[in-house]
Amino acid sequence: MIHNIEYYTMCHENVDELIHFVINENHLHHREVVTAEQINSTRQLLCAEEKQYFNSHIFVAMSHNIICGSIRIFQKTATQILPIEKIFNINVEALVNAGAPIYHIGRFAVSQGADKRGFHIFKTLIALALQVAQQGQGGIVFAECDVKLLRTIRLLGIEAEAIGKPTLYLGSETVPIKLPWAGYQIFLNKNKDLLFSELRILSQDLPDINVSP
Repeated sequence: MIHNIEYYTMCHENVDELIHFVINENHLHHREVVTAEQINSTRQLLCAEEKQYFNSHIFVAMSHNIICGSIRIFQKTATQILPIEKIFNINVEALVNAGAPIYHIGRFAVSQGADKRGFHIFKTLIALALQVAQQGQGGIVFAECDVKLLRTIRLLGIEAEAIGKPTLYLGSETVPIKLPWAGYQIFLNKNKDLLFSELRILSQDLPDINVSP
């Protein structure tokens, strides 16, 4: 288990470090055999995609200047195309009431062995992201989710609706999901103390990041 965890907001200039971490963790979790060329190609594609989401909020958990967890959320603008729309050919606007704020969560990863004590990092990152969506009254959240992660999200008391069939994405079986506004309020209310205790330090400057190989 990793100790001395602190949470920070990450600026968009550090997107390359975010993608590096997410790709590495995906390969470690799913033990996918890939070449260095494939990894570099995926990294370039995801970095280019992520930089289009200029309005995103990125949260990271860090220990000794090394990222051990991450999540990203943003509110969809009229011109932005969500990853879930490209991967699954889903029109998210057809699944919400007219005018309802649409959010997307992605780049969610936690280092293996980092979080054995009650999913603390896991819950904190999700709470940090969902509190952004909560500020948009009636905000609907969409995401692409590993099928195993989906079960865990539901165990936390978050209402997550699968809105399409699973497909292989970034080394794992991935399903598109929708979180209605009412479906994550119980989780946020239950974890208020956890959320407020971590929000105290989010204004601190992000330290220099040591990118693990």
